Amino acid sequence: MNERSTIRLFVPWILLLHIALLVWVSWTLPIGPHEAKIYFQSDDIVSRLMHIGRSLFPELDFINIRAPFLFIHLLNLSLFYKLCRVLLKDETAIWTSFLVFLLLPGIVSSAVLASTTGIILALYQTFLLLFFKHKKYAAYMILPLFLFIDGSCVIFYFALLTYALWQRDTPLLGWVTLLFGIAVSVYGIDMHGKPVNHFTETIGLYAAIFSPLLFFYFFYAIYRILFKGRKDIIWHIAFTILLLSLLVSLRQRIPIEHFAPYVIVAIPLMVQLFFSSYRVRLPQFRRWYKILAAMVLGVLIVNTLLILVHRPLFLMLKNPRHHFAASFYLPYWCAQALKREGIDHITNGKYALHFRYYGIEGDGEALLRFTPCPTCKKVSIRYRNRAIQHCYVSKINK
Repeated sequence: MNERSTIRLFVPWILLLHIALLVWVSWTLPIGPHEAKIYFQSDDIVSRLMHIGRSLFPELDFINIRAPFLFIHLLNLSLFYKLCRVLLKDETAIWTSFLVFLLLPGIVSSAVLASTTGIILALYQTFLLLFFKHKKYAAYMILPLFLFIDGSCVIFYFALLTYALWQRDTPLLGWVTLLFGIAVSVYGIDMHGKPVNHFTETIGLYAAIFSPLLFFYFFYAIYRILFKGRKDIIWHIAFTILLLSLLVSLRQRIPIEHFAPYVIVAIPLMVQLFFSSYRVRLPQFRRWYKILAAMVLGVLIVNTLLILVHRPLFLMLKNPRHHFAASFYLPYWCAQALKREGIDHITNGKYALHFRYYGIEGDGEALLRFTPCPTCKKVSIRYRNRAIQHCYVSKINK
């Protein structure tokens, strides 16, 4: 069995497992702090989709608020596959690119959490498909839609503006300059506060989104194409935005979700570079490439599985509060513990929005705190009979 048929054999099963795990995680993962804030305090497109999902499936917590984003994720998988078909001619490279995209921790997270990432990816990939199919004016009509998502459009328009200048594309330059001006006037350019170096943190975030080994090879591929390779619009936008994010992070912390969607789509360029280097070598000299590919995919799969199957880590960690999903589960388990104690009205600023979602109002005469007091009632937050945290309930002294 050759490499092409092997990949084509396994990808459909991986895709089915991928979708099944995403549905399960969306169904069992409690609402996160960012999601709670968007649901109750925002009126943007993400908040509206969350409310639509809950109104359509009121009994299906927590998947109801995430159902729209799961559908957008399936759309993104289809769009990415079509984009790979346009960019790559080799079947093995196409299926490998699709498999890597499918397994990316950042893509998995965007599918199970309510965020703008999936929406941006869908619009960006639609724009690219129209652009590569020589339907440029249709692609240009997609561009204003980015204004209705979030401030990431400022970054995208800037990268597209530099591409238009590089290609001397006058119609695109004029159109994008107008859109860039509107985006800056609406969202502004966030450069504030005392300069603080967050470069290492940004590298760490990219490594978490891609998985460490994959990101370092991706970075190498983008750098290699700069000096030797075909520099199309995808490479130019990915290179510009990646470079911009690293430069800005030398001064301040960046919202990585505004940069990453435009970088991720360049994965087919990385895969194409790998197979080009692999196939020009004689079979006896391909061993190290196979080892490299196995290591990268192995680490990628492990990282993704840890995101999808993360609950057992609460039992394995010495301090469960250090779990990366603690901010999702602790408020939920705390709300369940309070309800078992017959408490459905309590005052707490930290978990106020979470408790409101779980049906605990914030206008009670009881106060929730996380430090012991002599007159407080102790409530244990537990998972599978292990105490994760203790909270304390006291009456408000009026």
